[in-house]
Amino acid sequence: MQPPTPPRGAFTLPEFGVLVLILAMLAGVLVPRVSDRLAVSRDTLRISELRELREAVERFRAEQGRYPRANAPAGGDGYVRSTDGDFLGELVRAGYLQEPARDPLNRGAYYLGYGLFEAGTEGCKGSTPFYVLGVHRFENERFAENHPGYFRCARKDWNADFEHVTGGGASIH
Repeated sequence: MQPPTPPRGAFTLPEFGVLVLILAMLAGVLVPRVSDRLAVSRDTLRISELRELREAVERFRAEQGRYPRANAPAGGDGYVRSTDGDFLGELVRAGYLQEPARDPLNRGAYYLGYGLFEAGTEGCKGSTPFYVLGVHRFENERFAENHPGYFRCARKDWNADFEHVTGGGASIH
């Protein structure tokens, strides 16, 4: 007795196994590429968010005569983080930003940071307070290498605190 012939258009078990294997191989190749592209997109968004935030901070300073308060948690490193509840909310309330600045992931090690420091802190030259603003972590290693920031004073390299850093209000070295 001969086994029944499968209906036309249906797959046999071996054919179905080969199809599943091919789809698994394609997923193994495509998923990492798509994931990497998404990470680079989020890293690009981080830089864009930081630039927008810096412009808002500078406009605030020009119009208000001071930098926004940092409201950093006591006992911390002097930075307020985008993962904190009211990250630079003063800029939103005063109309310098439409919504609070955030890191695309905004959790764990992925955050934007802002610190406001007294004149002369860490050997930074200037007679007024200055600020430091940075991206704490990028997802794509090559992105970090290709987009370095810079803010350093005589006794402190702020690049040690962030993968990409900027600031204003002090003469840097």
